[in-house]
Amino acid sequence: MWKKAIYVWEAPIRLYHWVNVVLIIALLLTGLYIGKPFAAQTGEPYANFIMGKMRLWHALAAWFFIANFIFRLYWAFVGNEYAKFKPWRKGFVADGLDSLKYYLFLKKEHSVHTGHNVIAQLTYFFVLWVGSLFMILTGLAMQGEIAPGGFQERFFGWLIPLFGASSPVRMYHHLIAWLFIIFIVAHLYLVIRQEILDDDGTVSSIFSGYKFVINENEVGHDKE
Repeated sequence: MWKKAIYVWEAPIRLYHWVNVVLIIALLLTGLYIGKPFAAQTGEPYANFIMGKMRLWHALAAWFFIANFIFRLYWAFVGNEYAKFKPWRKGFVADGLDSLKYYLFLKKEHSVHTGHNVIAQLTYFFVLWVGSLFMILTGLAMQGEIAPGGFQERFFGWLIPLFGASSPVRMYHHLIAWLFIIFIVAHLYLVIRQEILDDDGTVSSIFSGYKFVINENEVGHDKE
């Protein structure tokens, strides 16, 4: 039984993915340090300003993260069908339940999908879209406290009183960071699992853009 190569992930999507990987790792490492410093600081502060450097690197990574986020949002409109999220399509709920049963080991077989299945789409939407937007807005609000009256404080400072004070904003920002860590672990497990069980080139596709299916009639119609 032969398999057909289908071009799924366009170059801009693959670029977005790997840039996001680097930026999220940088944001997590610097952010966790800012929240709870795990390295001793010795010597004079002017020569060993570790916290200041961490905050600078965190801010720089955050601005690149925002740019990458906006780029991905743009590509959701101009990219191919696999770059889009369409929860209104016919069969979305049924496909989601089918995928959920498969992940919960309630059934051995599942519908073959060229792009992401519904569970993956929903996870990416709520973590990488909603979660990222929350992190961006709260991050900008917290940065705005450094320069009262500045651009960030004027446009994003409303989030602070919305949560009551700065501390809850920082706490939720920190909690969502841990959600990203959980997402990364789950994502790696499911991608490798998919590669082993379906042998469809899931892992290599994020490098080449191509996935492999038995034939077009067996390809699901859900897209990212």
